[in-house]
Order: sequence, then C-alpha cells, then structure tokens
Amino acid sequence: MRLNSIKYISLALFSALMLFTSCHDFLDIEPYGKTIPKTTEEFQALISYYLAGIDGQSAGSSDADYLFFNNDGVENFELYADNYEKTLIENPLGSGLPRFVGSFLDKNNTYNDYYTIISRCNMVLDNYTDRRDTREGQDLVGTCYALRGLAYYQLLRQYCKPALADDNDLGVPIVTTFDMEAKPIRSSYEATVAQIESDYEAAIKCNIQNKAMLFNDDVLKGLLARLYFWTGQWQKAQSMAQDVLSRHPLLSGDDYKKMMMAQDGMAGNMLIRSDRMPESNRSFDFLNRTLVAAPLTAEFVNLFKEKDRDVRYALFFTRKRKNNKIFFSGLRSAELALIDMECSYHLKNETEALEKLNEFRANRIADAVPYTLSTLPAVNTKQLIKTDATGQPLTPLIQAILNERRKELYLEGDRFFELKRNGRPEFWSLYNSMKYTTYKYLYTFPIDPKDIQVNPDIIQNPGYTELIY
Repeated sequence: MRLNSIKYISLALFSALMLFTSCHDFLDIEPYGKTIPKTTEEFQALISYYLAGIDGQSAGSSDADYLFFNNDGVENFELYADNYEKTLIENPLGSGLPRFVGSFLDKNNTYNDYYTIISRCNMVLDNYTDRRDTREGQDLVGTCYALRGLAYYQLLRQYCKPALADDNDLGVPIVTTFDMEAKPIRSSYEATVAQIESDYEAAIKCNIQNKAMLFNDDVLKGLLARLYFWTGQWQKAQSMAQDVLSRHPLLSGDDYKKMMMAQDGMAGNMLIRSDRMPESNRSFDFLNRTLVAAPLTAEFVNLFKEKDRDVRYALFFTRKRKNNKIFFSGLRSAELALIDMECSYHLKNETEALEKLNEFRANRIADAVPYTLSTLPAVNTKQLIKTDATGQPLTPLIQAILNERRKELYLEGDRFFELKRNGRPEFWSLYNSMKYTTYKYLYTFPIDPKDIQVNPDIIQNPGYTELIY
C-alpha cells in the first residue's frame, strides 16, 4: 500500500486512539478493544502516521519528527554545537535562532514522543495476527520493529551517558508489551542496547519490501552500524558498515554534487532521508533564511585547508562564512565510510585507517596529497574535542578522522552527538550580555519529570535532581 493512500486513515485513527490513551504515558494502556484495529490496513494506519513524520508528508509536527531529526531539528542541534559563531548572530534576522542546548531542554518533549511511538508499535506487535505471515504482514511487522528500535536508539543517545563513560550504568525503561499495571524502572545500559539490536535484527528478518515503509535491509544494517559505533562495538560496526558500503560505494565529483544539492527526494547514495517531500513545511529555503544570520566559526572553515579543491568548500558555505549547504537528516554512505575508518583506528589498524582516510579525501578533494603517519597535521589543541571516544588523548590520525567527519556531516544532525561521544567538552556562548554554558551533564537530557512523579523509582539523570516537580 502506498504511504499517501493511508495517510489520512492514519491521522483519523491516531486521533481516535488518543481519546483512549495518553500521549505522554510511556506505559502501553490497551483501550479495552474499543479502538484496537482488526485489518492489516488499520494496523498500517497506526504506524504510517510516524512514517509520514519522517518522510515530511505530515502537515505540521508529528511525534516522529525526531526519529530522524527533521530539518528544523538539524538546524537547532547544529547551533547547540560548535560550528557556528553564536556571539556574532545578526539581529533581528537571527533573533529566533537557539544559542544553547538548554533552550531545547526547556521545551523538550521527545522522551514522551518516543514512548508514544513504542506503545503504538507494541500495539501492532501484540495484536496483529491475521495475515501476519503474508508479504504485506511482514512489511508491517518489520517496520514496527524498526520504528521501536529507532525510538529506543534515540532514547539511548539522548537520555543516557555515552557508552564508554566511566560512570555509565543506566539505560531507559523498556516496554515491549501491554501491561497496565507495570511501572518499569530504568534498565541497564547493556539491556537497552540489546533491545535495540534485537529490534533491528527482527526487522531485518522480515525483509521489508514495501518502499513506503522506508526501512529496507540496507537502511536497517546502516542503523545497526550506527548502534554498534555509538556503543563502541568496533568490530561489529565495521562489519556492518562495510557490508552496506559494498552495495552503496562513495560518490565523488558531479555525482556527489547532485546528491548534496538535492533539496528533496532521495539522491545518490542516500539510504534514508527525513523531510524529503517537496510539500514539507520545514523546507531548506524557509529555514536557511534565518540560519544565514549565523556565521560559521573560522576554526571550522579553516578545516577545509584545500579550499576550492575540496568539493564541499563552495557547496557548504559562502565566502562570508554563511551556510550554503542543503541540510537534512538521514543516512548515506559517507557516514558508513567514516564509521569504517574510525573503527579501523580503534581496532589498532592504523595503517588501514590511514588508507581509508586518504581514499575518502580523494573522493572529496581534487589532487589530494595522501597523508602518511609522519605528515598528518599535528593535533590542534584549540579544538573542543580533546579525547577520543575511549577517553584517550587525540593523536594526529584520530583528529584527522574526526575532522573529516565534522566536515562531511556538517548540518546533518551529527556534531552535537560527536561532542557527546568524544568527551562531552564544556563550552559557552554569549547572548544579550549573558553567558550560556553547555556543561558536561547537559549532553544527557533529563528524564521527563512527569514520569518520575508516576514512578518515583525511576532515577533522574545527574544534574537535574534539584528540579522541583
């Protein structure tokens, strides 16, 4: 079934469901059969609402906007990081641009949104039995596993400390079935990771064929590579990334330009893309009108040492350091190549990592001079990131790899989480003569206070325990 043909059924059915279930409770509350769907089409409608939220087909905001950051989210999270000179934002054009992650935490509702998605997926997985083994049924079931795994991944990434942090032990509450009486506490970090891995693997086994369901095998394997990479499982991450890259190799030259200049739709070796529909009300043109009020930092621009020989230099920003990149969130081969490269480094294969770095640069920089271990640029101690994901001081090779990732994935929703993954460095910016500091604890978002009110056994993240609920 095409996604467009079930969008309106989805919205109507979802509205009806909300009469019987809370949008903000992470526990699944079965509406006593009053609105439990019966047909495949009705069950599809439950999740197509979220697929449309990723795809950019929904009018206004949907609860799935941050499964893959929509364009608005990409813009905001870039400004929470260190690529923009926020003290030089021009007013009044840039007056509404965020300067500090605290502005997101003050109004953040993604915790509830993710659990709402999880509850809808649980409803399908628990109750959909008729025609479950058909091709259409497997597409539906597999998509539910994919959406649930992705929701838990975002909860892990946003609401838990980095995997290799010394004081990391807590995951998030795990809910995989209807249980009106249960009040789950936070699971261990390992249990949360295992849940995500299990959901993605279950989705892969379903072998989703319907393009409208978005999550084909290569997308799911790419998401698994992300999970393993985020959690420091280097061998698994590399194996999964290489598998997908074998079918979706890097692009260069005009093919790369065409992909990066596409304002909507899938292009080049993009595996999945949010807000890809032309009718999306979060279009690049609309958002970039205000984003250009914020200049990029000289430190970031100077990473492009080859300037015009680097295809990204003119594509990504103007001579005045104003954004020129058509930004989006999703997954494309370049990210997997960067994962593969960094995994080689952490697996102590420095020669292999260097070869992959040189190959990547050759696809972006005309007449790129290959690095050797002795000609790599010295570590720039003025950059925010001082240690790698394992807590070790940066070497010239890992900083060059991280710099390449920083350049390539600029304005794709990555940089803030790179700071979190690599040491959670503290930094500040000025606005209206006030100093706003991104402290280490702010990289890990607070559990929704309403859920702690319902279940006081849920442990709040450090730094937020003085809040009055």
